[in-house]
Amino acid sequence: MFQSLRPNSQIFVLHKGDTLVVESGFVSSVSIPRPKFTQPPVLGKAQDMVVDIAVKLNNQIINYSNLDAGADVAESYSNGENIVLTTSREAMNAELANLKQKSFDIINSIEQHQKLIKEYDRVLSELNPEFAERENQKNEIKVMREQMSTMSQSITALMQSQKELIEKLNRKETQQ
Repeated sequence: MFQSLRPNSQIFVLHKGDTLVVESGFVSSVSIPRPKFTQPPVLGKAQDMVVDIAVKLNNQIINYSNLDAGADVAESYSNGENIVLTTSREAMNAELANLKQKSFDIINSIEQHQKLIKEYDRVLSELNPEFAERENQKNEIKVMREQMSTMSQSITALMQSQKELIEKLNRKETQQ
């Protein structure tokens, strides 16, 4: 837990940019736990507590604020980047496994979302005749473009065949 950290405790930092980077550092200082909100606590409900920690990473002291005092893993945006802080290597491994599983879940849900998009379009078409008309126009234009492309290829092939035929006929005439 972050509230249990002491100076020189090891801490792990995951930078969640385009490239994942995990660093380990050492705690320089930990603040005394304080209430997360300044409002009076609700009767019978424990108030959430937070701490601020200073971490030495690469010979720099970096401050992270408002970390859940009772947690072993916390996300922080306090320094302008999305990072995950953990109090142990095992907690970092679990966090990385969790992030990987989320990515797998997203990839595996693509087909379902593609089906949902078609269903959304169908319902929108039923509710909005203008939307249906626009979709029909888009589909007609797409079909026409495909037909034009096919016709263009056919005309090019026909012209090539005609050119070859004329060349053959010219060769026959010059041979005679």
